[in-house]
Amino acid sequence: MLRTIAVFSMKGSVYAAGIIAIFSLVALVLPPFNYIASGIVALYTLRMGPKEGIKVIGLTTVMVTLVTLLFADKSFISVVFLLSSWLPIMVASLVLGYTRSLAMSILVAGGMGILFVVGLYLFIPDPALWWQQLMAPFWDVISQQAGWNLSPGETQEMVAVLSIMMTGLVAASLTINIVVGLLIGRALQAKLYNPGGFADEFQQLSLGKPAAVLTIVLMAITILPLGNELALLRECLLVVLAVFALQGLSVVHAIVKNQQKSTFWLVAIYVLLITILPQMVVILAMIGILEQWFNFRHRSSNDAS
Repeated sequence: MLRTIAVFSMKGSVYAAGIIAIFSLVALVLPPFNYIASGIVALYTLRMGPKEGIKVIGLTTVMVTLVTLLFADKSFISVVFLLSSWLPIMVASLVLGYTRSLAMSILVAGGMGILFVVGLYLFIPDPALWWQQLMAPFWDVISQQAGWNLSPGETQEMVAVLSIMMTGLVAASLTINIVVGLLIGRALQAKLYNPGGFADEFQQLSLGKPAAVLTIVLMAITILPLGNELALLRECLLVVLAVFALQGLSVVHAIVKNQQKSTFWLVAIYVLLITILPQMVVILAMIGILEQWFNFRHRSSNDAS
């Protein structure tokens, strides 16, 4: 199905913009569909270049704005998609197109997530308090539902804890959206024009020791009782963990291939990612970090031979 969508999108900018607009609007109800929209942005930009990429994003913005104005009178939705998804995806795709480095484009995606954290801290004096106030109406509605078991005090405490992490969680989510969209676009490009090329590229992904060292430093800062002055760095940790979790997935895929293991192992990893996401992100990130020094993929290849 995705291949059919990709072929249709590559017929021209209007076709691509229409597909991106449709999947973006569907994503308002079913968020995972935004990954497909992002993937088409990446595919079209990778294949057609910056001018056509900008053209498609412009057409998509017009389409989504018209639809949201007509049916919901909420034209700001297109601006949210533009700033949080379409433009970042295009930037990451251009980096990949010009450098031919998947690692560099993923690091740039992580950099955009960190820029979001820094920008929020620059313009909002107390981000945690801002998130707490922003989320208050939502939690007021949730806490009044019949199945809600927490007391008002417990609910307030939970919201306070969540608000402290919210900037990092949103930044990590934005980064994941960029990276997943980029990978989908790259995979579709390979399927259409270079069959089998994406698997090798992804399994050879290496984010490098400098990025791994940065992640270790941020982890140390988070663990140590250094006070709230370094809260910004702790928020950035969530972004780099998300990036290195992807590196960990790359390692797992390569080891399964090198060892000629059953695809059951990959299915199990992805099921665990869905069921215990925070723990699995940390585990995969640690694998990705350690890979920079221990080269598990090379070892698994030698063992297999």
